[in-house]
Amino acid sequence: MDLSIQLLNARIKQQQFDELDNDFKKLTDAQKVMQLNYLFESALRMSIKYDFMQNIAVRILASNTPPTQFIEQLTSLDALSFFTPALKLNKGFISTDSHGNNVLHNVFKHAAPSQLPFNYVRSLMLFESNEELLHALAQTNQHGLTPVASYIVYAHKPNIPVKHEFSALLALMEIEQKQNPRAKLQLLEALKNNPPGEITLLLSAAYLQRSTEQVVALI
Repeated sequence: MDLSIQLLNARIKQQQFDELDNDFKKLTDAQKVMQLNYLFESALRMSIKYDFMQNIAVRILASNTPPTQFIEQLTSLDALSFFTPALKLNKGFISTDSHGNNVLHNVFKHAAPSQLPFNYVRSLMLFESNEELLHALAQTNQHGLTPVASYIVYAHKPNIPVKHEFSALLALMEIEQKQNPRAKLQLLEALKNNPPGEITLLLSAAYLQRSTEQVVALI
């Protein structure tokens, strides 16, 4: 077990919670990722400790920017849900990895067809005021793609999302485009390099507010 995990466990056991922040600052980026992953994995293994481990993550990230490697490997809805309280603090939602992706980019891009994140993110926007989450939705990566565009271009999509997820996805498109109306144009460039299948084409048409025939003609 890495020394950073041993230290974390010792602090928790001795209830030295005020030391967690300073300890984290002294770690390498790799060790920081280890600590955060350990909290998440421990919470999944022991549901009775979920809230406790989640609160530890909040303590740590309240005054520490998430490492780029952590942003890059946060790709599941379960991880997003666990770290949401911490990401609300200290610009966590708009922190990016080495490719300019924020957590929404990575979660959307890697979304499992059976566990889509759109309804969850839409619910956060409806019931919890967080300006940075709104900004994250319209934020572009180094290829000029927003999180929704990254989903459309790169995610595995065997079918159109189920009704409630599809409705949430359409709502997220609208929220994004109110903030950054020109960002959607970059989708066409990405599709030229990634020829779309039927589902991608249908979602692209909804995103671009054009017919599928028009999208095909543009790429």
